[in-house]
Amino acid sequence: MKEEKTAARRNEEISDIIDRMPSRFGKHIAIAVLILASLIITFGWVIKYPDVVSGQITINSDAAPVKLIAGSSGKINLQNTHPRDTVREGDYIAVIQNSANTADVQHIAGLLADFNPHVPIPPQWADSLPEKLSLGELNLKYFTFLSAVKALRDYARDNTYEQQIKSLEEYIHWQRLLLEQTTADTATTRAKVDMLSKWLKRQDRLYSKDMIPEKEYDDFRASWLNTYAEDRQLHRSITSLHAQIAEAEGNLNLLRTQQAETERDMHINLFSAYNDLVDNIKTWEQKYIFKAPINGQVEFLQFLANNQYLQAGEEIFSIVPSRNAIFGQMLLPATGAGKIKPGSPVIIKLDNYPYLEYGTIDGRVASVSLVTKDEEVAGTHVATYLITIELPQGLTTNYGQSLDFKHEIQGSAEIITNDRRLIERLFDNLKYRTR
Repeated sequence: MKEEKTAARRNEEISDIIDRMPSRFGKHIAIAVLILASLIITFGWVIKYPDVVSGQITINSDAAPVKLIAGSSGKINLQNTHPRDTVREGDYIAVIQNSANTADVQHIAGLLADFNPHVPIPPQWADSLPEKLSLGELNLKYFTFLSAVKALRDYARDNTYEQQIKSLEEYIHWQRLLLEQTTADTATTRAKVDMLSKWLKRQDRLYSKDMIPEKEYDDFRASWLNTYAEDRQLHRSITSLHAQIAEAEGNLNLLRTQQAETERDMHINLFSAYNDLVDNIKTWEQKYIFKAPINGQVEFLQFLANNQYLQAGEEIFSIVPSRNAIFGQMLLPATGAGKIKPGSPVIIKLDNYPYLEYGTIDGRVASVSLVTKDEEVAGTHVATYLITIELPQGLTTNYGQSLDFKHEIQGSAEIITNDRRLIERLFDNLKYRTR
């Protein structure tokens, strides 16, 4: 009973305490909670930060540098070439010692550049080909070509077949005129023969009746025979003229055929000698010449001096192309690559230029490859996409500094996929966890 009274007393005391709690404190607590919730919602909506995909980037240009490799072993002649010299496509940068005179080969190569084997050879061009020069292993090829050129030039100048053809054509022309005249003469003799034949029949009747003397009859018959023989002779001449014209036309066709075959053989020999010489000059250049394949600047890949001995296969020079469009290339894992879209902004930090001192470079995604490429990373194969980055401001940083371009500059890049609010990220986590 005593315990029940004690419990009732405690409950009354607790109720008194609750009834006596200050209402102002409760209001303050509620207001504070509402303010805190409002701040959380406001800052969650206002505060945004982007999703970033990071990777390594390489800066390149449309035309990559070209490395020149020694095609054979030997001593080098630098041809007065120095580092950073500007060269044009086709310029000789250096020569590896060989048996040919470089100037002679260049002279012949220049002449061949102006030569077209498909058109008639100008006599002055053929005469400009030298006969005394030193081409080393190219000598045989060059003199074969020279012989073919001069043979064709002499053939065109002497014009032997054309003269024979012209002579035969004139002969045929006059023979045909003679044939026309002879044919016209046969008409006259034929008429005379016909007329004398009628008179001869009359003379035969008179002679059979002894109305004319024998001598008169014999004279008239002899006149008819002469006229008939003359007519037969004209017909034989016509037959002979036809045979002569046919033979001349056959010889004319034979000459034309021989002319075509001779010209074809001479042109084939010229084409063969020309192509053989050009190919061998290219092979000689690949073997002994460091030749600029593009316009640009020369860079030495090792310390060089005249008469320095080189080994075949060594990388000696690099030709850096003239300035052109600059872009970046990235290989990114397939994970998360779907968020990257063309036009996404990119922040680039180059290894050669610390970004705290020089700043960063702004870029934007130009394209994303349609297929993946397998790359080995830490012993595992990872599917990656090739991302091409445009540099609208070139290599000008956000600090306003213009950086020097060097091919294949390495660095890191951050691709900003999209800016998202803090509250969106919170609800993303909630959605993920409630699924």
